Amino acid sequence: MQEDQRVFDVAIVGGGIGGTMLAAILARHRVRVLLLEGSGHPRFAIGESTVPETTFGLRVLARRYDVPEIEHLATNGALRHHVSSNCGVKRNFSFVYHREGEPTRPKECTQYPTWGPPLGPDSHYFRQDVDAYMFHVAVSYGATAYTHTVVDDVKFDDGGATIVTRERGDFQASYVVDAGGMRAILPERLGLRQEPPYRTQSRTIFTHMVNVRPFDTVAPAREQHDMPSPFSEGTLHHLFEGGWIWVIPFDNHASSTSELCSVGINLDLDRYPRPDGLSAEEEFWRHVRRFPSVARQFEHARAVRPYVSTDRTQFSSQQVVGDRWCLLPHASDFIDPLFSSGLAVTVMALNALGHRLIEAVRQDDFDTARFGYLQEWTKRMFRFYDDLVSCSYVSFDDFELWNAWNRVWTITTLYGTNAQNQTAVAFEKTHDQGVFDALEKAPYRGLQGVDNPWVEQLFHHSRDAVLAYRAGELSKDEAIARIYALLRESGLCPSVWGTLDPEDRCPAGVFTLWPLMKILLWGKFRSSQHVRGKYFTGGARLVGKEAVQSYTTELLRSTSQVHQTVRDMWFNWNRDWMRRPAPRSASEPRD
Repeated sequence: MQEDQRVFDVAIVGGGIGGTMLAAILARHRVRVLLLEGSGHPRFAIGESTVPETTFGLRVLARRYDVPEIEHLATNGALRHHVSSNCGVKRNFSFVYHREGEPTRPKECTQYPTWGPPLGPDSHYFRQDVDAYMFHVAVSYGATAYTHTVVDDVKFDDGGATIVTRERGDFQASYVVDAGGMRAILPERLGLRQEPPYRTQSRTIFTHMVNVRPFDTVAPAREQHDMPSPFSEGTLHHLFEGGWIWVIPFDNHASSTSELCSVGINLDLDRYPRPDGLSAEEEFWRHVRRFPSVARQFEHARAVRPYVSTDRTQFSSQQVVGDRWCLLPHASDFIDPLFSSGLAVTVMALNALGHRLIEAVRQDDFDTARFGYLQEWTKRMFRFYDDLVSCSYVSFDDFELWNAWNRVWTITTLYGTNAQNQTAVAFEKTHDQGVFDALEKAPYRGLQGVDNPWVEQLFHHSRDAVLAYRAGELSKDEAIARIYALLRESGLCPSVWGTLDPEDRCPAGVFTLWPLMKILLWGKFRSSQHVRGKYFTGGARLVGKEAVQSYTTELLRSTSQVHQTVRDMWFNWNRDWMRRPAPRSASEPRD
């Protein structure tokens, strides 16, 4: 290997979804990128469920950095067509409450639908396919990428870093991004790991299975539970005191080519310390059999890979950025799979990191202060999710407490998602790259609307009510009443939603076109003064335009497939290979 093939602007250690998206973004803008993956592709990974703020963030990434392949991950239709038919659809977050030894009660469930086309729905990523796709996208834009290349050490000096690999020798880079997850090398080499400063203390048992029954076949009838979307077409959370079970099917739509389902049990360590002498498989089934409705869903299920049982899943690093290095979120910290926050924080970080690295390379200035924003907002988001998740575990004590606390999350999600959407809308109107700067200014910084003082106040005071219940300072009913009072006083709840009605267990309604229009109209004309003009200011025309485009694309795609099939019955020669778009490269980036 020639010497100039060993020198790079940025080296990324870890070829998962975060590292590969960053590599594609940088390579697209003429940054010399080295991407090193210790295993190969495809490879198993979890972190499979997206949330609306993630998918809207992917749209922003794709448009800001002119990497349209990233937007193929944003909606389920595009994902299945461009990336993998092994991925599942996510039309909702469903939460079903369970009592030990009892079938689930019909009215003890809540639901939050994801957005309908053209902006949704969300997805269940079959990560080995998605990660492999993004790896190859990065290569197509010019990243130098190696699999089966283990990084043994990273040595820093004034000019950059030497990356020492086991299989391919040493490489030089001006800057290093660690995207290596929990076992990332920089936290180990730099002594960054610390005792997690988080309230959440949980552990996980997980695997992939076949023959997991759709929950709709064992749940109470729709007329009894009254949820607007099938449980089986979303991420299903089985809740119980001190824990929850995820069910993420990849086989939940007609065009799926998968038979797999991702499943996992998450347990509060205080209530369920890891037992001695019990295998992960034995403990998994012990918990499943505690709950009759869950047991029925899993009665024919069979694992297709070994069960994995973790110790405490939370970990933390003292720093996110340093002199010529940065940790992507999953290399820095982790809380819990509840609310699928990992990918959302990663996309937020990539949005902020991408333009900083591009400018640092162009100016040959990697001053640590340039990346301070990543330090502040990555850590702030992990503190938020720690509060959200730890209070959720407390709320699992009682369905009505969960039913109240859950509404706080739906409101923060609404405002976080809208901030991302408004930025994308502004860009489509103006094609001005400067509009993306709004995502790093108040009130749109971070995720879940936490930079808005009204959202922050609602969240913190509701959190304090749940913690007061846990401490015995408030009764359950007092904590619930306080949360509803805070929601009412916040002025953040759309009047077209049922947020303030405890009997409405899908308070957001659905996100099809007409309900979306009603939210926009409320925001523009009937919302509180601190909402109006900052959120829900537009986008109806763009949504309508994209709806027409989406419908036309699907119609043409179907027609084209029929034409090709009939043609191929009669003729052997074709020019299909000429109709594929030529790949773009780093030689033609958008400035």
